[in-house]
Amino acid sequence: MSETRFSLLKRIKDLDDSASWEEFDRIYRPLLVRYAAARGLNSTEAEDIAQQCMTAVVSGIEGFQRRKSFRGWLHGMIDNKVNDQLRKRRMERGARTGDFAKAESKEENPALVWERQWNRTHLLYCLNQVRDEVAKTTFDAFELYVVDELPVSEIVARLGVTPSQIYAAKHRVMSRIKKHWDELADGIV
Repeated sequence: MSETRFSLLKRIKDLDDSASWEEFDRIYRPLLVRYAAARGLNSTEAEDIAQQCMTAVVSGIEGFQRRKSFRGWLHGMIDNKVNDQLRKRRMERGARTGDFAKAESKEENPALVWERQWNRTHLLYCLNQVRDEVAKTTFDAFELYVVDELPVSEIVARLGVTPSQIYAAKHRVMSRIKKHWDELADGIV
């Protein structure tokens, strides 16, 4: 992934560039689905909201200006659609029960949910990119040590590597993750 994410935003302005749209969809659709689900929508509603947002991006990307935050633009878009769905759900429930009073929301701050999902999406994307760039043993050592937090002795026994190879794998993979993270962040944070 040598091009930055801002270049992806420029490329998807060409609606016929299916490869760029596929890449965009692969990165951002899971974010939209997870965010909608984290806000309380069921899986069908979350998928539908994600599709609505992708459709809105298609129709609105040409007008997107570089001086705006893509993250903020996308967050505002999905937040409005999720809030509309939650309102619709309350209205339907109120029509059935005769109670139109607004339910007290116990949900987490949507901005915090968005930040967590945004970062998670980009971290998973970076991990998948790096997985294809390093040897399987290197990535496995990193994953067992950093993600699964297994003791070094257990990783040595499982993979047949030395402790220094585990530490080197951690450093190598983290460096590549940082490189990809910086590319993703370029222009859209």
